[in-house]
Amino acid sequence: MGKTSLLSRFRHECPSEVKFVPFDCKGVNSIATFLAEVVVDLGHENFPRFLEKVKFFVQGGVDFSENDIAAEKTISIAINSNVDLATQDYRLEQLQQAFFDDLALLEHRTVISLDTYQDANDSLQAWIETKWLRTVDRRVKNVVTVIAGQSVPNPNNSVWGDNCEHFLLTAIIDIQAWCEFCSDLPEAAIKAAAISCEGHPKNTHQTLSLLIERWSA
Repeated sequence: MGKTSLLSRFRHECPSEVKFVPFDCKGVNSIATFLAEVVVDLGHENFPRFLEKVKFFVQGGVDFSENDIAAEKTISIAINSNVDLATQDYRLEQLQQAFFDDLALLEHRTVISLDTYQDANDSLQAWIETKWLRTVDRRVKNVVTVIAGQSVPNPNNSVWGDNCEHFLLTAIIDIQAWCEFCSDLPEAAIKAAAISCEGHPKNTHQTLSLLIERWSA
């Protein structure tokens, strides 16, 4: 299977008491989006300090919504509402501090997964690889971060690398493995599919599925 399928299987096999927050980085284009989705998925009642800071920075005391888009907009306003860069940095730091304080108090185990990491924009990647991973490693022991993509953070990072496991997914060129995986086709057909797809897990799987459908038709 490919990275996304593996993440999906991992999610379904997590114990029921584990809270799982999935992200596709193609749709997460800012720190505000990331924070909003975590809060909405885990429940705004678990983030009282963070939401208090958001309301303090948003003129008029706008209520934080359960809707992802509205929540993201509210956080963006709190950070970027017509203030200079120094003030924006100060607000972001205050919001982050409150967010991590709330996150550290969660009683349940939490998994945050980020798929297609290579599609995240540069500023979000920089934040994940410095602020997020460093703080989770040092302060938030009940949270696990799973990152999948064609490119991922350097697993040898000196700050959090000691608590990082890196799994490299490569092409599956073992024909016998494909034959054991797909016993519904002749070996010659399986071998041809694996070779033509160069062992790429997702493409080979799709090709074999199509062959099975056509073979049985």
